[in-house]
This record gives sequence, C-alpha cells and structure tokens, in this order.
Amino acid sequence: MRKEAELFREKGAEGIVIGCLREDGSLHLERMKELMKAAGGMKITLHRAFDLCADPAAAYEQAGELGIDTILTSGQKSSCLAGLPLLKQLSELQRKNGGPQIMAGAGVTPDVIRQFLVETDITSFHLSAKKTVESSMRYRREGVPMGLPMMSEYHIFRTDSQVVAEAGKVLEENG
Repeated sequence: MRKEAELFREKGAEGIVIGCLREDGSLHLERMKELMKAAGGMKITLHRAFDLCADPAAAYEQAGELGIDTILTSGQKSSCLAGLPLLKQLSELQRKNGGPQIMAGAGVTPDVIRQFLVETDITSFHLSAKKTVESSMRYRREGVPMGLPMMSEYHIFRTDSQVVAEAGKVLEENG
C-alpha cells in the first residue's frame, strides 16, 4: 500500500483512500502515518475500515489528529440510513470541533441524499448508482460459476446515469 501511495503521488493524484486496523479494532496509527507520509501532500480519506472500529468516537478523534481529510462511513451499519444516528453524532463532532469531513456511503440514493441534507450537516456522499444488466453473452453454460457463486456469470454491474443525474439535481437544489 505504501508503494501504491508513492506511485499515485508521483503520478499527480489528488488523494488516496486508506485504512489500517489493529486486531483490537482500533486504528493502526503507525501504519496510517507511514501511508500518509508516502502520500505526501495528497488528500487522505479513511475508508470504511472505520466501520469496523471498536470505538468510533476515539477513531474519529485519532483520524483528526492524523490529519485525515475525510472519513467514508456507513455509520458502522450495513447502510448509511441504518447508521444515521452515528453519522449525525460524527457530523456534530465535525461541526463543533473541526476534524475530518464525513462522507456517507453504502446504500446512498437520491432519496437518502435528500434525507441527509435535511437531517444532518453531511454534504458528501459515496454513490455507486449501480444497476445489474444482462451481459451480451448469448451462449450460457449454467452451473459453472467463475467467481462468486451468488452472482450470475451473465449479469454485470453498470452505473445508472439517471440515478447519478438525479443525485446531482438533489445536491444542486440544496447546494
């Protein structure tokens, strides 16, 4: 990961997304510092490893001390809507004390963005807007999974441009 951070820095990337945890569910501060040093002046987002931390308030504070710019989180739940109570708390911490910006992720839709803009100070969202479409493969050999058994070999994920446009519209209307 350190070499990749250096490579991205050398190639002019604006930022990287990282996260390292200890066995006890705390941030691995030493490794995070190494990665941030390798990143140089790039912006740093702490990825959803945050959602596996044992103490989110302590991890938020440590992320701030490290100089993390953003934390991508679902509020330690399977979706950001389910994690809304923690996301509200983190957003309030950010508003009161400064620190990393919160980016809501997992299950983000235009309606979720709309709700978050009303109920929180969060204005950053990680939107995949994915939909499943049939592949163009006509010949089908059933019963031979090539990857994950729960996913069909004949379906692929695509970004739904209509969902992206709707999300953009919600943000512009509330911007």
